[in-house]
Amino acid sequence: MKFGSQLKDALKALGIGAPKKPELSESASGGARPGPLGPTENPGRRPTGRSQPETRRELPQVRRASPAPTDHRPMPGGTLPATPPPAARKTPAAVRPAPVAAPPRPVTRLTRIEAFRPHPLFQDDPGDDAGLPALANRGIERQLTADPDNETDLIIGLDFGTSATKVVIRDPLAATGVFPARLNGGRPGIDGHLLPSRIFRTGDAYSLTQGTHRITDLKLRLLACRAKSPVTEFNDCCAFLAFVIRRARGWLLSEHKDIYDNHALNWRLNLGLAARSYENSDAVTLFHRLAWAAANLAADPEAESITVQKADQYRLESLAVSAGKGSEEVEFGWADVDAVPEVSAQLQGFMSSARWDWRSRPVMMLVDVGAGTVDSALFHVKVPQDGQGVLTFYSSRVDSNGAMNLHRARVDWLQALMPSGNEHATAGEHLAAIAKPTDRLRPIPESVHDYLPGYEVEVVGRSIDEEFGTQRYRAQVAGSINDAKVGKGIPASQLERVPLLLCGGGSRMQFYGGIGAAINDTSGWHVSVEVMRLPVPQDLVDTGWHADDFDRLSVAYGLSLAGNGETTLGRIVRAIDVPEVQPYCPPKREDNYVSKDQM
Repeated sequence: MKFGSQLKDALKALGIGAPKKPELSESASGGARPGPLGPTENPGRRPTGRSQPETRRELPQVRRASPAPTDHRPMPGGTLPATPPPAARKTPAAVRPAPVAAPPRPVTRLTRIEAFRPHPLFQDDPGDDAGLPALANRGIERQLTADPDNETDLIIGLDFGTSATKVVIRDPLAATGVFPARLNGGRPGIDGHLLPSRIFRTGDAYSLTQGTHRITDLKLRLLACRAKSPVTEFNDCCAFLAFVIRRARGWLLSEHKDIYDNHALNWRLNLGLAARSYENSDAVTLFHRLAWAAANLAADPEAESITVQKADQYRLESLAVSAGKGSEEVEFGWADVDAVPEVSAQLQGFMSSARWDWRSRPVMMLVDVGAGTVDSALFHVKVPQDGQGVLTFYSSRVDSNGAMNLHRARVDWLQALMPSGNEHATAGEHLAAIAKPTDRLRPIPESVHDYLPGYEVEVVGRSIDEEFGTQRYRAQVAGSINDAKVGKGIPASQLERVPLLLCGGGSRMQFYGGIGAAINDTSGWHVSVEVMRLPVPQDLVDTGWHADDFDRLSVAYGLSLAGNGETTLGRIVRAIDVPEVQPYCPPKREDNYVSKDQM
């Protein structure tokens, strides 16, 4: 892949790039340094470094005497003395010094300096054994009454995350109708809204809390499956999401019974999908089928116990429905569910709730650091006269650079450094135990040096944190900017003081949070950003939400806004013609006041 010169300069300033090949010295190259081949040079011939043919210097001939005759007299024992060959003749040899071994090259190593003890963030979490609080409503029934007086629509925005899943339910007809569901009500604060993305199975029966088999990596396994129509991966995800939908509906009907006890409720579901996958029609259809199957499995009164057989039943029915052979005996029709790009939904939530002057600052950047992936996008919002914003993506990348993939890379690196011997067995077993699970709500340590208390890492060259940070995370963000700057031809005037929305659970780590400073410190690139947090929407301000927590729910919030197709999500396009935008000028001091001429 060829990079432009601007990107090369930026990558060099960020510490990214392939090492240069060492140049040969004059002694190693025959007196000349290698350069590009000329039009008449032969690439298969080794250069001699000579500028003209070599001539031979003739020496005067000298007459030499014949050698003395060999003595052929017999030696005692009847043998003839043979003339020893030149190589066999003994000549005084110079005394050579004994070879001196080169000093060993320094290497990165892991040394035990005291007794090993697990890091507190990797110790057992008591909250995992607390279970889920019981709800007054099971969430199977769609409403609380058979004789309603009113009717309303409720939209479920479901953010199916790698580590945790979040839900926001919206009543679009109510002034204060936004409800972040407490899926994990036994935990305090924001953790009460995060449900670990895992499921248990005993025999054929699934459970959210316990079982003989613990199944994780639900979303990643489904996306990574090479089968055209996954079976086991689909069924596991379908069962998990059916439990999530039941719990979200049961929570709303239990906690807000006084609002909806006399309503006929029409439910809709929007399931998030990675923007990169949204460009793949097969992935969009797969997640649309998953949303339909999970929603109807959740609403099936005959499936109070969710089993493998029931999940497989709805998997097969979703194939028929997607082909236009729908069933009329289910609660959710094909048009009642949708798969929506997560970044688009997240930005739609920001567009609809933030008090932002899109006409003067229409270009923004987003970096969302999740557990599995990092979403980076540069976009433009145009607000026409009718007020319906048009969201134009200059660039959008989704790469596996999230916090749990950083964690796995760290563990692999430490395992390769772990010395052999029984005294290191406990530490080695600990690394193996923490290597794979992704369904954790706790953060990971800030540095790889904190992973093994009792051990010291002596680094020669780059650590895994430096390699991951420069070669993967920063390279992704730099690539997103380059896609817009070089690929789309965005002028430099639009890339000054660009607001950078930094969000996601991983963005709280210093490892990820320093991306704004890295961009601004890149000299010669003519790109600068202003880091900001996603603001709390006005319809959640009164409920006590803070910006430090809201960004964890921002995707689910946007999904609760999104409708089918382009009706409420707004028109989303890929940038072909770059809109002309005037350079941003900070407001003058007098602009903040009303003058007497304006009275």
